[in-house]
Amino acid sequence: MNTTELTEEEAQNLAQYLGQIISHTELEALALVSRQGDRLAFSAVPGTNLHPDMLCSMAAVLLQSGTQSIEKIGYHQLLELVLRGGNAFLVLSDAGRFFLVGASNKLSDMGKIVSVFRYYAKEISKTYPAIA
Repeated sequence: MNTTELTEEEAQNLAQYLGQIISHTELEALALVSRQGDRLAFSAVPGTNLHPDMLCSMAAVLLQSGTQSIEKIGYHQLLELVLRGGNAFLVLSDAGRFFLVGASNKLSDMGKIVSVFRYYAKEISKTYPAIA
């Protein structure tokens, strides 16, 4: 099955996970993205200046680059990537067949958001393991 093809049950299950992430964090944007960069779900605070397709395609490039970097230095699977700017940050977390992308301007919440992403990425990975 193509990772962008979800059954109704899978879509509802993933929506519940995403709802839980949103309820536990103050994100500007949250996306569920296929490993190829296809946007499966996107949510943003009204007025946020993040284009969904740009965020998802950029995240796919970052994931690919991060994965290659990890492999070149002899580490194993890339689990997460955190990019911090002067006033905001992005978190990308491996979630099995997918990955989660979050954006926030609440730098003081970065540790909490990363922890929430770790937990839910692991839960999603259990249900939707990566396809070899």
